[in-house]
Amino acid sequence: MMTYIDTNVIISFVDEKDPNHEKALRLVNKLPKDRATSMLTLVELVSVYSRAGLEKPLALALYSIDVIKARIIDTDFNTVLRKAPTYAHQLGLRALDLLHIVTASTIGCKKFATFDSEIIRKSRAVANALGIEVVVEGMT
Repeated sequence: MMTYIDTNVIISFVDEKDPNHEKALRLVNKLPKDRATSMLTLVELVSVYSRAGLEKPLALALYSIDVIKARIIDTDFNTVLRKAPTYAHQLGLRALDLLHIVTASTIGCKKFATFDSEIIRKSRAVANALGIEVVVEGMT
């Protein structure tokens, strides 16, 4: 059963000074081995690392995905963008969060690991709409 790893979990895992670092270690270590993410996550990581002034943000982003043992699953983002409006009203998530959830569904993930409080709050709606279980530390 494939688990999509949200950007915030990856950042918390690799950044030892992040307030959620220990939580991320526990969560990621409990997840099944079939871990996925997408180019959307890669872009988001590169953006975060670039804005933080870190050198070689693309290499660091790829390393961050590799260190949590996730694979970037190739996704047709035209399909994701066509599906997302269908779920926008139902889920009521910010655009980027909605795109991550729909991407996870499109690539066949059944779990979504995140620290995003809005996604966690709407986990029942995500499960009902897309059949994806939102996974947080302590609930795996």
